[in-house]
Amino acid sequence: MAFFLLFGTIGLPELLIILIILLLLFGAAKLPQLGGALGKTVKSFKKEMKEDKPTSKCPKCESEVEEDEDFCPKCGEKLK
Repeated sequence: MAFFLLFGTIGLPELLIILIILLLLFGAAKLPQLGGALGKTVKSFKKEMKEDKPTSKCPKCESEVEEDEDFCPKCGEKLK
């Protein structure tokens, strides 16, 4: 979101300029490999973001905390 606030939206002319620069840097033969690698990276990132982390409840304030936390971020109660 902050990216769009700083730079605005990217339109067709901007995308064409980026594509031309990529063609000059990597060449036409490397662009499909670069796009495939970028696609796999984005897919992996989205998959990791969707996975839920195991949570438990704080015995004092009953708020949900992640399993690897030592203290409750809400009330400061020691969990382990």
